[in-house]
Amino acid sequence: MVSAMIRLGNRPSLLGRLDKHAYVSQTTILASCSVQPGIHSAARNFTIGHALRHNVISAEQVNQSGRTDGLGLASGFAAPFTSSPNTGASLFKGPQQPHPNPSFEEGKSDLRPPRLRLKQGILEIFDEREVQYKKISGRWLRDNCACSRCRNQDTAQRQFNVFKGTIDCSLTSFEMTQGDKPLISITCEQRLCCLFVPLLILQIIVGDGHEAQFPAAFLQRRKDTETMRKRYGLAPTSLWGAEVAAAPPAVSFETFSNGNGMGSLLHKIRVYGFCFLEGLPATPEATETALAAIGPIRNTHYGAFYDFTSDLSSKDTAYTSESLESHTDNTYFTEAAGLQALHMLSHTEGSGGESSLVDGFSAAAQLYSEDKDAYLRLSRTGVYAHASGNDGISIQPAQALPTLSHDPQGGHLTQVRWNNADRAGIAAQMDELDAWYDAAAKFDAILSNPKNQYWFQLRPGQLLIFDNWRALHGRAAFTGKRRMCGGYIPRDDFISKYRQTNLSPEDIAFSTVSG
Repeated sequence: MVSAMIRLGNRPSLLGRLDKHAYVSQTTILASCSVQPGIHSAARNFTIGHALRHNVISAEQVNQSGRTDGLGLASGFAAPFTSSPNTGASLFKGPQQPHPNPSFEEGKSDLRPPRLRLKQGILEIFDEREVQYKKISGRWLRDNCACSRCRNQDTAQRQFNVFKGTIDCSLTSFEMTQGDKPLISITCEQRLCCLFVPLLILQIIVGDGHEAQFPAAFLQRRKDTETMRKRYGLAPTSLWGAEVAAAPPAVSFETFSNGNGMGSLLHKIRVYGFCFLEGLPATPEATETALAAIGPIRNTHYGAFYDFTSDLSSKDTAYTSESLESHTDNTYFTEAAGLQALHMLSHTEGSGGESSLVDGFSAAAQLYSEDKDAYLRLSRTGVYAHASGNDGISIQPAQALPTLSHDPQGGHLTQVRWNNADRAGIAAQMDELDAWYDAAAKFDAILSNPKNQYWFQLRPGQLLIFDNWRALHGRAAFTGKRRMCGGYIPRDDFISKYRQTNLSPEDIAFSTVSG
């Protein structure tokens, strides 16, 4: 081992990229540490002004924090690991009861320094809510080391296998450093609580001799609700009904085309479950180009990008002139498409064909309020579906899936699967079927209530894009000839593009790779 003084400068290491927002200092941070020859760690300089610009801490938090502690950062922030009610902190308590809340409520990021101690090779952190110290896994710390030995600095892929039984992940020491002096250094023989601020570096040495460095805020950010929102690609959700007709979400094709509108389009879809792209050319080519800009168009047994008329060329009622009840598509797939797009290119020699949208999350919330048992029944009973109309095609999901799906940790609603036309068997015992039918009938009544249905007439040049995991769509019967085009975007590609266009690269890296 070689003792060295390392200036945490501007080398673009993974640590710097992942944890850029955790460094809040008016001066260059220096770390006094012990390193193995050839092994380095690096971080970047950031000022409070930079932190404010990037929403690490708000100006209001600095101004109202009460005092400064001489380290270039205001103190007096909220207690560690605390949050306002319903902030999503329950994500770390294990599986939660299913509930319709589709996103985390706003909560303050925790910036007050936590208390740590090292006890018999185990690092512990004080939980203010439960008023006790809790173990921090040494393997978790070792697993998240971002040095060039442990992570590929270009791909962020792990190059170290923590599961090997020969690796000693107990801590022999940890040290907090700021400026050119270590503030606190604790070894295994001492039992001293320490206080540090987020701008500091947490430096640990584990039993196998490897040294790892983290921003001090790393420990808080794993529980931080803002980090979890970014990881999930969530946005504050606005539930709606028929009243959304007064001001439906829309983005102009001109704005979308010049590169400034993609983030706005996808944000509106996350908030409302749908958005119109207005003013694009009424051609299949322009429509396909717009969809491909969001993500790869999903190829199914109907093809990829679709351009069709009501001739039943594909054996599905969507290819007829009949009315369609509110439904989600792809219930016969294990993973339904994330986004669906519809563009009416022309309608001649007839009338009708109005389209409808229903906010499935709003409908689920109403069911939860009216009959919680019915809500839970639809959340816990799997349903099969099928696509069987075309010759040589018989598709069904790999397993029966519930009408209402939830995040297994937070318990919040993530998906509505509802298609009466494509529904097959119900995965329930015979004596439980009536209870499922009763619950499904209540949900159907909510979906069919005019106050929950937004009706409109699609027109050429107006592309409707909606979240197929949330918004149900339908159609009135029509006469004449209609030409439609559109396609599906996979869920993961939708969320990935949303995060790329609505989050900073540093937030994407931190909420994706670490912890």
